[in-house]
Amino acid sequence: MCCCCYHVQQWESDLVDATYIKELGDDLSIIHLKFGDTSKRPAGLFRRRDLVVYERRQTMDDGTLVVAVASLPKEIAAGLLPRDSKGRSSVGRGLLLQSGWVVEKLLDDDGVESCIVTYVVQLDPAAGWLPRCIVSRLDNKLVTIIAKLKKLAQTTTCPSAPPAARSCNSEEN
Repeated sequence: MCCCCYHVQQWESDLVDATYIKELGDDLSIIHLKFGDTSKRPAGLFRRRDLVVYERRQTMDDGTLVVAVASLPKEIAAGLLPRDSKGRSSVGRGLLLQSGWVVEKLLDDDGVESCIVTYVVQLDPAAGWLPRCIVSRLDNKLVTIIAKLKKLAQTTTCPSAPPAARSCNSEEN
């Protein structure tokens, strides 16, 4: 499991596992994310979900960090889908159309540093049809996650790090 999984679980309680599959250079990774609970309850509408995504990181000349994430095409990610003993899928593959973070460094008139964080996501968690009431619950969960991130950012102080620093080591399979 990627060591950053613990940190992500501070704001996304449904993340079960995150594994770096392959590093494709200094700024591009393929990652397998697993969401859902770890119970053995039967699959159904609320079965566990996973995503196979690529993550690209770039630091701009002004120090702004841009992280872009999107699902790999199903054909490429198909070999990574877990199967049960009968060869069927044990999880549903979600589709992350696009997602990203932009972290802009700010400096006020007194020389105090701060930042603005912008997060964008377009996600189909079911990779198919879901009742509107469930989609609404997922939308509300995103608001909760953002609130947790804000609280975490306000209560956490981090030492300065190089612009392209990453919070976890990668594993290559």
